[in-house]
Amino acid sequence: MTSILGIDYGIKRIGTAIADTETRIATPLSIVAGRNDVTRDARNIADLGEQQDAESFVVGLPLNMDGTDSKQTALTRRFATELGRLSKKAVHWQDERLTSSAAHEALDAADIAPRKRKGLTDRIAAQKILQAFLDQA
Repeated sequence: MTSILGIDYGIKRIGTAIADTETRIATPLSIVAGRNDVTRDARNIADLGEQQDAESFVVGLPLNMDGTDSKQTALTRRFATELGRLSKKAVHWQDERLTSSAAHEALDAADIAPRKRKGLTDRIAAQKILQAFLDQA
């Protein structure tokens, strides 16, 4: 069974989610510690993709609400380029505007205490990024 790996890239934490190519339902996977180095981060995610038998990656593109690039956009683009180079697999983009807000809303609805949210928010954001991509395809 092949899968697609969704990524919410951050310099401190990288949220990941996975979906198999048949069911096309994204689920939160894990948090990978960011190394503040796009090449090392891309290597870690490429390795995770290999472990999960990922055929491709979907990276959340952090844009401002008006569609312009944010401070994080250039860094995320560099990460995605490195991920494609190192994994030799397709890397797709998905607009990630409002995914963190949606993740916070889901955690609020589940009544998860703020101190327990640190890694959950990033994994749920990655899930929302991946599910949005799957729903558009």
